[in-house]
Amino acid sequence: MSFSDHKITAFQHKITDLPDQPSLPANELKARFDSSPEELRQAVNGICDEASRLEARVEGIVVDTFGDTIDREMLSEELSAELDAKATQAALSDEAGARVQSDKALADRLTANETLTAQKCEIYCGSYAGSWDGDYSHSNTKTVSLGFQPKAVIISSSNASNIAGYGATLAHIAVEDAASPYVSITSTGFQVSRYMNLSANGPFRYVALK
Repeated sequence: MSFSDHKITAFQHKITDLPDQPSLPANELKARFDSSPEELRQAVNGICDEASRLEARVEGIVVDTFGDTIDREMLSEELSAELDAKATQAALSDEAGARVQSDKALADRLTANETLTAQKCEIYCGSYAGSWDGDYSHSNTKTVSLGFQPKAVIISSSNASNIAGYGATLAHIAVEDAASPYVSITSTGFQVSRYMNLSANGPFRYVALK
């Protein structure tokens, strides 16, 4: 059978064909009222059955012809081009998303490195005046407060010739746990010996690394 075999051109019994006062028995009258819906039900069910059989046949043809797989070469040029465009757009979207994530990660790393660099490169510069009283029998040390314990201190004088006679050189360096005879690190700054505390050689300039 085909779909057209289920076509209803006219119902077998029409209600309008009955007289205004039917003389039929009750059971026959009821059958007349039910006949048209029943014909319609059977026709619809028949169409559904034919559609199921057609779907099964089409699926079988696809499997037999293409091996259950339809590749790109089986498509029309227009459809193939449209699918290629959609695939390219999807790939570009994925690439753009990945690039955004990569740029964000790079920006985060740069921000973190900038923060660490600033923390590792804090430099404090200053100077102090000598306060030696001229008495070689005293140590005449001087403590300079910075408010923190530096990692290293470099001290120099504006007049190298004046300190050379006292065994000092142009610059002295002290680092944590490695004091020199002239400069030592303290918990709040640094301390200098009398050779770097000569009133005649001031001002003494220093650079402290935090």
